[in-house]
Amino acid sequence: MNKFEEFNGFFNPSTVAFFGASNVMQKFGSLHLTNLLTAGFQGKIIPIHPNGEKILGFKAYKNIKDVPEDVDLVVIATRPDIINNILEDCGQKGVKYAIIVSGGFSEIGNEEEQNRMKEIAQKYGIKIMGPNCSGEVVAPNINITHVPWPPRKGGVSIISQSGTYAVQPLIAISTKIGVGISKIISVGNEVNTDLVDYLEVLEEDQNTTCIGLYFEAVRRGKEFIELIERINNKKPVVIIPIGQTEAGTRSAKSHTAAITSPGYIIDSICEQTGAVKVKNSIEMLNLLNGFDSLPLLKGNRVAILTMGGGPGTLMSDLFESHGMNVPVLSEALQEKIKPWLPPTASTMNPIDLTYSDDMQNYLNVVPEILLKSNEIDSLIFYGLMGNQYFTNILKVPDYMKDLESVIALKNFGDMMDDFFMALFDELVDFKEKYNKPIILTCYNTREEKFVAYLQDHGIPVYYPEEGVWVLIRMWQYSNFMLSKLNK
Repeated sequence: MNKFEEFNGFFNPSTVAFFGASNVMQKFGSLHLTNLLTAGFQGKIIPIHPNGEKILGFKAYKNIKDVPEDVDLVVIATRPDIINNILEDCGQKGVKYAIIVSGGFSEIGNEEEQNRMKEIAQKYGIKIMGPNCSGEVVAPNINITHVPWPPRKGGVSIISQSGTYAVQPLIAISTKIGVGISKIISVGNEVNTDLVDYLEVLEEDQNTTCIGLYFEAVRRGKEFIELIERINNKKPVVIIPIGQTEAGTRSAKSHTAAITSPGYIIDSICEQTGAVKVKNSIEMLNLLNGFDSLPLLKGNRVAILTMGGGPGTLMSDLFESHGMNVPVLSEALQEKIKPWLPPTASTMNPIDLTYSDDMQNYLNVVPEILLKSNEIDSLIFYGLMGNQYFTNILKVPDYMKDLESVIALKNFGDMMDDFFMALFDELVDFKEKYNKPIILTCYNTREEKFVAYLQDHGIPVYYPEEGVWVLIRMWQYSNFMLSKLNK
């Protein structure tokens, strides 16, 4: 049995029992149960409750040993003083996997009860995620967390020692970034499964293309470094190291009982293994989205196609300050794109249209000419307005609503969505055809239909500076891999 198969009960359960769910919806156990249900879980849900005969519409049992069928996974969100008794009952029932959401153990100095938990788990062969964790997500239909934003399925997996950073970003994932998720794992206090275990699992997971790590400390340092180096040769690893200051260390000890690692050690690990270190959770999610959606860069030359001079200048400065090149296009290439641009456009790179109402030239014709050339390795856009732009601009006073020009603009806005979809299909094809990263940047979110469409079809959409940093970090990883090949 390989590591993935050994842990598969967490990720593919048929029957899940809940301790701590009740008919009070705001209880943590109730939220975890409800979110599993609304994510589309197809298995059986069994509440365990000392009093209720029905919990949230499901038949409840007073003790897990009363449940007639086998139980694959239990989720425990009760007060801490009864958890080990529950775990003992689960062991006698034959349960092999437990997610313990509740805190109150080593993170507050209660080592005795956590050690007892470990002994019970060892006695019965139970693998525990937690305690003091936020649960897990296995897209598309397992969401055992308290956050009701199930993500779309994709190749990104995240392991986090912080429960908050494991699950609260689901809101941004669903409303802005649109990253496709394979698995999110909140490890908590790591009583008998830890960061290294789950890295080994994700190494073997065929649905995981890249891995994000939020960690405050590593208990098996040598294995961790060797594993990161091995995995990073196949799947990019993105790291947020936390607890690098005195105040951060105090905070880490208080909520995960972790002993943190100095920042210079993390820098050394990344330098040795090629893992990419980022500064914050949004940067990590953006970069993971890029790794999952886009081909790796084969070089550092980037073309910028912009609807405004300022964003093009800022992008150029960021790129060239961090190891990438915004090359002046050859005269021959400039002559090829010039007929498709407004007379006022700059053709050198950044290619600044300033403004153009010909979206086909902007999104299809010029990009294909650029991508087909051997002068660039990636393409980034700035500037696009969707139907919401026209919806907002048409919030005019009543006396203007019947004006012919207002009606014409409304009709044009209504046509925009379908028109954009056809153009974006071409753009998605270009990414595959030319095997070069394509990123679009603007200030819209997934509320705009075209943003969701692009993200769901493998073209990331970011705020302008975010898109630049994604390409910079992707080149950092690609350059490391290329330098290894050339040694």
